[in-house]
Amino acid sequence: MINPKYATARAVPTVMADPTTLDPKAVRCLWTRPVPAGMGDATYLPSVVFVDGTECPLACAMDGLAARQFCQKIAAVHDWPVKDGRALDESREVAQARIMASLDDNDRKTVDGVGMVNMPGTGRIAAMFAHDAGLPYGFAMEAVTRRLTALFRQMVIPGQDTDEHRQAAMDAATDKMAELYRGEKPQPGLSELGTHGAGVVIADYCHDRNRTDDDYQRALTATLEALGDLWTERGIGEVERNRMTDEVMDTSLRRWFALTGRVVAG
Repeated sequence: MINPKYATARAVPTVMADPTTLDPKAVRCLWTRPVPAGMGDATYLPSVVFVDGTECPLACAMDGLAARQFCQKIAAVHDWPVKDGRALDESREVAQARIMASLDDNDRKTVDGVGMVNMPGTGRIAAMFAHDAGLPYGFAMEAVTRRLTALFRQMVIPGQDTDEHRQAAMDAATDKMAELYRGEKPQPGLSELGTHGAGVVIADYCHDRNRTDDDYQRALTATLEALGDLWTERGIGEVERNRMTDEVMDTSLRRWFALTGRVVAG
C-alpha cells in the first residue's frame, strides 16, 4: 500500500504525522516547537510546518537535543530547513531569489527569449549559496568544488570543451568565496575530517561568530548535505551513511549545547 502524501496539517487524520507521508514539496520546514513548562525534560515537540502555514507534530515531546536530532535526521533526507523555537524565517525560495537578484548583469544572458546564467555566474551562485548556508570557508570550498565538478560531468555541450566551462565556473566561485570570506583562512575541508571533527568544527564556527540556533541548524544541514556528496563519491552505503550522519549530529549538537551553556542529558 502506498502512503498518502499530505500537503497540509488539515489533511492529516491522526494526532501525529508519519514523516514518510509528508509531501516534500509542501513542507516549509521542520520545527522544534517549545511546549508549555511543567513537562520535565520533554520541552520540545518535533513538528512539520507546511507551506500553507499549518503545523502538525511528528513525535511526542522530548528534550531539546533529542528533538533537534529527530528533526535534523529527517530534514537531511529532503533538504528541509530546521527551525528552533520560532518557525518564521526567510524561506529557501526568498533566499534563492535574493541571491539570483544579486548577480551582475554580465552573469546573465538571454537565449531564445529564455533568461540564463553563464558559466562564471553559475560559479558565483554556488559560492553565495555555500556562504549563505553558513558553511566555514574550508567546507564551502570543498563543497562548491565537488558540486560544480558533478554538474559539469553531466553536461554535454556540442563543439565545446566542458572542462573549460567548469574551470571558468570554478575560478569565478573561488574569487567570490575569497570576497565573501574576506579575512578568514580556509579551515580543513570535510574530506580531511572525520565525523566527530566535522561536527565540532561547524559548532565552533557558528559559536565564534555569535550565530543563532537557527543559523547553526542551517549550517549543520548544509554540512550534512556536503558530507552526503562526499560519501556518495566514496561509494559509502546507506547503512554506514546513516551511522555517520548520526555521529556528526550527535557530536555537533552536544558541542553546540555545551558552547551555548545548555545542559546535555545522557
